[in-house]
Amino acid sequence: MRFQRIIAACLLPLTVLFTFLLLFENRMVLPAWLQVAGRMHPLLLHFPVVLLVLYCIWVLLIPKNAIDPPVRQQVSDWLLLLSAMSAIVTALMGLFLSKEEGYDAEALRWHKWSAVSVSFIAILWYNFRHQIAKTKWVTASVALVSLAGIIFTGHQGAEITHGQNYLFAPILPEKLEQTVSIDEAVVYTHLVQPILKAKCMSCHNNKKAKGELVMESPELLLKGGKNGALWDSTQPELGLLLHRIHLPLEKKKHMPPQGKPQLSEDEMQVLYYWIKNGSGFSTKVTDLQRSDSLRMLAEKTLTHNEIVSYDFDAPDEKIIKQLNNSNRVVYPLALESPALAVDFYNQEFFNSEQLKELLKVKEQVVSLDLSRMPLKEEDLKTIGELKNLRTLVLNFTPITGQTISELKKLKFLKNLSLAGTAVTKDQMAQLEGFPQLQKVSVWNTAISMSDLETIKRQKSKIMFETGARTDTMVLKLTAPIIVNEEQIISTPVKLQLKHYINGVTIRYTTDGTDPDSIQSKLYDDNAVIANATQIKTKAFKPGWISSDVAQRYFFKSTYLPDSVQLITPPDPKYSKGGGKLLHDLDKGDLNAGSGKWLGYRNNRMDVLLLFNQPVKVNRVALSTMKNIGPYIMPPALVEVWGGNDPMKLKLLGRIKPVQPLKDEPGEVVPYEVTFTETSLRYIKVIAVPVGKLPAWHPGKGDKGWVFVDEVLVN
Repeated sequence: MRFQRIIAACLLPLTVLFTFLLLFENRMVLPAWLQVAGRMHPLLLHFPVVLLVLYCIWVLLIPKNAIDPPVRQQVSDWLLLLSAMSAIVTALMGLFLSKEEGYDAEALRWHKWSAVSVSFIAILWYNFRHQIAKTKWVTASVALVSLAGIIFTGHQGAEITHGQNYLFAPILPEKLEQTVSIDEAVVYTHLVQPILKAKCMSCHNNKKAKGELVMESPELLLKGGKNGALWDSTQPELGLLLHRIHLPLEKKKHMPPQGKPQLSEDEMQVLYYWIKNGSGFSTKVTDLQRSDSLRMLAEKTLTHNEIVSYDFDAPDEKIIKQLNNSNRVVYPLALESPALAVDFYNQEFFNSEQLKELLKVKEQVVSLDLSRMPLKEEDLKTIGELKNLRTLVLNFTPITGQTISELKKLKFLKNLSLAGTAVTKDQMAQLEGFPQLQKVSVWNTAISMSDLETIKRQKSKIMFETGARTDTMVLKLTAPIIVNEEQIISTPVKLQLKHYINGVTIRYTTDGTDPDSIQSKLYDDNAVIANATQIKTKAFKPGWISSDVAQRYFFKSTYLPDSVQLITPPDPKYSKGGGKLLHDLDKGDLNAGSGKWLGYRNNRMDVLLLFNQPVKVNRVALSTMKNIGPYIMPPALVEVWGGNDPMKLKLLGRIKPVQPLKDEPGEVVPYEVTFTETSLRYIKVIAVPVGKLPAWHPGKGDKGWVFVDEVLVN
């Protein structure tokens, strides 16, 4: 009883402390040791869940006369007291954990307040347990409300930790979809994205963005996190993503973290080859060469059932080595598969004997590409002996189709490509008797479009690919190239734009509007950039679709300060380089962690520029970053103060930058304050971060960041 009274006595101060911290949460700054306590929240949260559920079962299902009343009362009091104590301690630890970055404010809000509600219900239930126990329906109501609160709170916490729809994900339609075929598979959608969903998105989603990284869409992947871009094909390790997944498991920065499901060797290979191949988001598996490692991994992943169903043995490795030469490549169709694919190159070295040599592995060859080879009609008889052939490509070969019936022996043939050959409409009729033929490519043949339509209707079991009519296609121009490398100018420079297609007209604007084909300035060699401006340019040509807009900001710096004093310090994570960063004329990009930016969030930016001699100034510009995903917004307010005595500075001008709309792309944006020309030795610049992110933002209500890389004086 003594211990029970001690624990019960601790409930009141803990509840008061918790309530106080909730009321003043926005002003709370945690020391490191309390951050450690906050990270114990996942460890503690199971105690109140189990204890409170047990107590609810106890009062709802265990008859009162089944246990001796004093014993029942003692067990009941202990269960409820421990439930209330563990609930308030867990909620307190959760409040500390919520102060770390990377959590979606909306999801966190629901989880936090439902947890607060459960904690207060448990505390009130303990303090009024005798009164509540007198009425059965009141006891049952409180128990059911507590159980509902636990379920709801746990569900919200699971979504924060493991991603949206974590509980019901296994039975959702997305999980029940059939495996896509190789012909339809897209590398990112069907190979890369499933890996990221399974192994990465539990910590990098819109509700829990660890390291300010969200991986739920291509746009967010390209944006990266606070440490910059996820991949860089110019680096030896191909960037941050591959570096992190290959770190030793015990390293703190290894991803996924120790204790989480780790990537398999095949999954790491998929990510490696996808990034190495250019990390395309629309590339289809069939766009890759058959010998490409990524395609082989796709074959293994997406057609696993088909691979293991082959009823023939793997070929002798020595024979494979003998068959490979400078114009013939023989390789496994997929990793660990006995099936072979064969591609021929260098038509000047091709002869029929090389085709007959494949009979050494006639059981194992399932794919054969003879594009542009000087085939003879009798060669189709040899091909007909490759009894397990599934795919045959005869594009732009001299065959006429007279012996195409020889291919009817191929009882497994599914795909036949005859593009660019001399086959005729009548010869296509023979394909109807092919046992498993599903797709035939006949584009760029002598068969007319009307005949092709007739063939399509007659051969209902076969899909005919007829290609596109390029003589009626309208192509889109690529955007002009802005050649100028320097983004910060001190004197007028020539604007340099170019395009690689002859006859293109390049137009541009300097007022922020998109160029049109009539009113906008026509680019020529006399175009000059004299002041800070935004160049937008577009290409036009008759008969073509106009290009997308290419744009770039150009900044001007007339005076460099002799020194810069940071009156208020930037965030420690984004303070490397100090005040020198603001006048080194080295522009930053969208990588906040590149060391070229100063970042402010919990206090405003307040810097003082000092000049040894007075300078005549009429405008001051801030070069800032806008990157909505990581909470980097334009300043809410920019002020410029100046004078010749640092203690008597006057307000010269202020602006309130327009805040971005939802889904605006990231970019580097200047904000310029203009005023009457004044002779100055001291200039103070203030930039105030956004106090509350807008309602459409995933972190609505939270503070925004301000990132500045240059202060430009003119």
